[in-house]
Amino acid sequence: MSTLARLFFRGLFAPLVWFLYRMRRTGLERVPPDGGVLLLSNHVSYIDSFILYLASPRPVRFVVLEKYTTFKTIAWFLRLFGAIPIRPEKAKEAITRTVKALQAGDVVCLFPEGSLTRLGVTAEFKKGFELIARKAGTPVLPVYMDGLWHSIFSFERGRYFKKWPRRLSCPLQIAFGPPIPPDEADVGTVRTAIWEISGEAFAMRRDFDEPLEQALIRALKRRRHRVLFAEYGKGGGRKWSRAFTLGLVTAVARRWLEHSPTTGERIGILLPPGPMPSVIHLGLFLAGKTPVILPPPTCQRETESLAKAIAPLGIRTVITSRAFMPHLIDFWQGDEGAFVDLGAAIPHPGSFMTIFERIRAFVEPTWLTCRRLDLTNRDPAREAVGIVSGPGESADFLSATALFHDARRVVSANFVEPDEVIFTEDHLSSAEGLLLGCWVPALGQGTAVSRTFSMRGSFNTLKKAIVREGVTLIAGSGDFFKEISQPLGIRAVKYGVLFGPVNPQAIAESEKTLELPLARAWSHGGRVVSMSRPDPECPDAATRLAQKGRDPESVGRLLPGFAAKIEGGRIWLNYLTLPGGGEWVAGPKGATIALDGLIYLPQTDPA
Repeated sequence: MSTLARLFFRGLFAPLVWFLYRMRRTGLERVPPDGGVLLLSNHVSYIDSFILYLASPRPVRFVVLEKYTTFKTIAWFLRLFGAIPIRPEKAKEAITRTVKALQAGDVVCLFPEGSLTRLGVTAEFKKGFELIARKAGTPVLPVYMDGLWHSIFSFERGRYFKKWPRRLSCPLQIAFGPPIPPDEADVGTVRTAIWEISGEAFAMRRDFDEPLEQALIRALKRRRHRVLFAEYGKGGGRKWSRAFTLGLVTAVARRWLEHSPTTGERIGILLPPGPMPSVIHLGLFLAGKTPVILPPPTCQRETESLAKAIAPLGIRTVITSRAFMPHLIDFWQGDEGAFVDLGAAIPHPGSFMTIFERIRAFVEPTWLTCRRLDLTNRDPAREAVGIVSGPGESADFLSATALFHDARRVVSANFVEPDEVIFTEDHLSSAEGLLLGCWVPALGQGTAVSRTFSMRGSFNTLKKAIVREGVTLIAGSGDFFKEISQPLGIRAVKYGVLFGPVNPQAIAESEKTLELPLARAWSHGGRVVSMSRPDPECPDAATRLAQKGRDPESVGRLLPGFAAKIEGGRIWLNYLTLPGGGEWVAGPKGATIALDGLIYLPQTDPA
């Protein structure tokens, strides 16, 4: 009778769940066909158990707190599906019940975090499963669920349930990892395994079914009148709507398609930070080129070092301003390549082409724009952008797929919202500048706000820009926050995101001066790898496990789709760009990963 009842409810609810969550699964062949299996999964929402039951090829029993079996509304449901009730104060009894179920050949699921994540990423893993796996002698199977953070059943937007869904469906991706022998299943091994399969789940997102070029056009046509870039100078603010930006971007793309038809060509961009370099970068990307972002030099030595690095990168053309040309022309010019002045690289805003493209940005459907620019057959693995973080530094080149994944990762947890208004003056030659100052707002619904180059250091201009644009997040380096010598006093700003090395004591001093919490973040290899945020507020926090959002000495938690491990006294990172994983690359020596998943780097990265 119980079997029939389970089949009835599965048949009744499964179609609705599949419709709302449009589940994609991978790794089903890794689930042992028989025998006991201990499933260990990340814990995101109140419906995780139900989702995993429907996603698993075998029936799953869940370990639940005994108090839930006293609620008449769900007690019958828990008994029907064989839930294993436990009491925290009787840990030995809980372990015995779970071990018996595993030894009987059942699939039992535990959530090693012990509570729902309120950060959008995996929290601290408890060690209880280690003893259970060893006593039962059954394999441990890591599972990762991606996408549930954007459901109404998670803590997204700082609350459970009491919010409207962002859209009708909430696409969900579930990845089952390779089984781990019971004697090898410890916190570090399981956490790394779950991080690794998070890349498989993340890569299955429906966002990535279309090329990045088409996703960019589609995103810029959404909410056309909304401001994408805002730049403040002596004369006040200059605002670029999404449609206006799209018109300029497509005009740039057309010019470079017509006058330089070679695809895959590397073209340098050497300009001060601001909306214009972003427009040129996006335009070259749509034209099939590889824009290589070069950092503006600040002295003669840096100028010479930067100029000498241009030719070895395969760059024949550099788009720059007349201010930089006289200093660079002595080191790189003539047979090696040529400089192109900004005015010649981008059509004039009043030209016929630009006006025509701005009109098309409003009236032309996405498919027609993509067809007109020949964006439908682009290779997602093609080289999309190069980043030179500093003079003398080696370049990091990202594929279109990697760039797309990185932009989505930043908004996939509770650190940056899709409609965030971000103040950032980081140059596009840094991963944080490229993503937070360009791609994240362009692909979402957000706004990037900055000051003109001549007004850097003006506190009044900074405050005016933040107030008038309703900035919610401020991102920058330690030097940027150190230069702010007065309290901001703006309630709309949630917190600041601090990139790069910094002394924890300096963070405390800056927070006191700004009257604003600061959360650290870390970029490596051209990607934003980890982020943190203030500790999440929860009305019933007294009854929930504490979750640390930040630590002044930590650079935060890994973003979804990244994996990390400690070997040989250093941190190793796997960017998991494509399904099936990627290569492990070395990070700085002396890094550590705490039990709660926070990453700690040495104060100065040793060579």
